[in-house]
Amino acid sequence: MDFFKYAIVDIGANSVRMIIYDIDPESGAFSPIYSARNLLGLAAYKEGGRLTPDGAGKLTAIMRDYLARANSLPCDKFSAFATASLRGLSNSGELIANIKKRFGVEIEIISGEEEAAYDFDAIRYRFGAEAYTHGVVIDMGGGSTELIRFSGERADALTSMPLGCVMLGKKFIPEIKTSLFPNEKEMRDIKEYTCGVLSENVGFAESGENVYLIGGTGRAIAKLHIAVTGAAEKNTDGYAFPAADIAKIREFAEKDIAAGAPFIRKNLSDRLTTIMPGILAYEEIFAFLGTKNATVCASGVREGYLLRFIHQDLARKSPEF
Repeated sequence: MDFFKYAIVDIGANSVRMIIYDIDPESGAFSPIYSARNLLGLAAYKEGGRLTPDGAGKLTAIMRDYLARANSLPCDKFSAFATASLRGLSNSGELIANIKKRFGVEIEIISGEEEAAYDFDAIRYRFGAEAYTHGVVIDMGGGSTELIRFSGERADALTSMPLGCVMLGKKFIPEIKTSLFPNEKEMRDIKEYTCGVLSENVGFAESGENVYLIGGTGRAIAKLHIAVTGAAEKNTDGYAFPAADIAKIREFAEKDIAAGAPFIRKNLSDRLTTIMPGILAYEEIFAFLGTKNATVCASGVREGYLLRFIHQDLARKSPEF
């Protein structure tokens, strides 16, 4: 059987990742066959509501590299989308036009609502009949956090908030390049800001007894929980833990940082500047939602984006689908 090969590039505020999937054109089933990741950190290249020339140049180089890798297979389709990394920037249109002119690839900037909808589709696909019947999906990225409140098979409320693990670090840790972790005042400021943002979303209060965590911060929190509890489980996809343990996770991270961050540096080296802002924000989010049970999911916006293509576009191309 000939699989349909689809390369998807997710341009986030913290990293740029490409996943190439094999898709069965008859059943629609898919599986990742290749992954590449670049910790570009686009959030650090924003000045005055614009992406700096340096940031634009580095993103362009990454896109050129990823397209070459995809073509080497070759892939049947290549798509790229951006989330909070490029939303609202005054020169994002110029950047997108330049990349399209050079490589024939158009970057789609998806809204927070679209991102949330893709997340929900991915959760339902990943957990199926084992999914919670009600709760909230939380997708914390580098520049924003999406909340999706759901009941059964239906999402009934979506919101995108200016809460991202990279953004929080940049906003509240002035010396983040030399002082990787927040001090006590900076931690208080992050928590207060998070509470303020959450207060503008009162419709979600006490609605998340059960939550799914999407994104790298959620996976990092799972790794910390495994370390705190000594759990035998090492796979973070599907890993569940009591939400009340978020305080223990924060305390473990704080003690590790005070000792020079040996665990964080060894196991979460790509999250040195984002792990504490993310934990602090999650602690307030859990309290706001009234969360009791948290489950980590490796699937997210990319898989939701892929599912939409499979169900809408690939289905029209494949009469046997």
